[in-house]
Amino acid sequence: MSGTFKPYVRIVEQPTGKPMAFSYECDGRPGDPILGDNSTPENKTYPSIEIVGYAGQAIVITSCVTKDAPYRPHPHKLIGTDCLDGVCKKVFNTEQMPLAFKNLSVQYVKKKNIESALRKREAMRIDPFRTGFNHRSRTSAIDLYSLRLCFQVFIDDKKGGFINPLNPIISEPIYETNAISELKICRVCTCPASVDSGAENILLCEKIDKDDILIRFYEKKNNQIVWEDYGSYKITDVHPTAIAFTPPPYRIKNIKRPVDVFIQLKRPSDGLLSEPVPFRYSPSIPDDEQLKRKIDSSSRKFLRMQELQRQRNQWNMSNIKHLINLTRIYRNHFDNRI
Repeated sequence: MSGTFKPYVRIVEQPTGKPMAFSYECDGRPGDPILGDNSTPENKTYPSIEIVGYAGQAIVITSCVTKDAPYRPHPHKLIGTDCLDGVCKKVFNTEQMPLAFKNLSVQYVKKKNIESALRKREAMRIDPFRTGFNHRSRTSAIDLYSLRLCFQVFIDDKKGGFINPLNPIISEPIYETNAISELKICRVCTCPASVDSGAENILLCEKIDKDDILIRFYEKKNNQIVWEDYGSYKITDVHPTAIAFTPPPYRIKNIKRPVDVFIQLKRPSDGLLSEPVPFRYSPSIPDDEQLKRKIDSSSRKFLRMQELQRQRNQWNMSNIKHLINLTRIYRNHFDNRI
């Protein structure tokens, strides 16, 4: 027997995965708004949710919870429209969905104020996963540079109240700029790689964690990723601001002309990606062609050495003749004087 369907909350757009600046109470102004994962400088978007399987009015309470399970109330506050005491409360109609949270920012709570902030949250009964507030006495265990948004939705009970809670849902982590450095490729060795790979390259970058980094290669056509792979390297080849790596073999072996793809850094722990930079694959050289080039190169070196030796011999002969002539002149001069 199938159970009764219960409406649920779905996150339509996650917060951006890029680190953002949290504001401080002493700033006297809101910090950077929490942008959506699809946001661009030309088209800003914001985190948004929708209710599946329900039509009508609802209330959503948005608060901060810890990044790691069991998702305890986080002391940091949300600042912006419809926010009070660090919590955002919106009344909306499902006709407005997806519901976007614009101009919402995070206010940093200092360690000395954590306990009072959590006591206030407890008085407001904002504890989405009913984990309690015992962690307020262990402030050192609270990560102040990362958190998640938690959305608690209550739907109309048709009796004038909003007492039917849906299951709370959490967002992807939000990081403060001091928590993790952004990934950035400063420069890649300009030597093109063969489609067979094998050649070692050097990548210069901003400071990285050698235990939490990947080098991603990908190719796009018509805004679709048609190929993806990762470079290889030894852990001893990873330095704070540089990596010596070998590109992966390209997907097509018998290309006739160079192919441009993209390379970027990826941090596995949070999925953060650097801005991509171009990377070029060149057609591979057949073994017989490589042998021919080596022979040609060796032949050219040998002929060059022969030519240098010939010139050196000519120079030596010329000097000898010159010395002989000088000797004759000197001898004649001496004989005449006698």
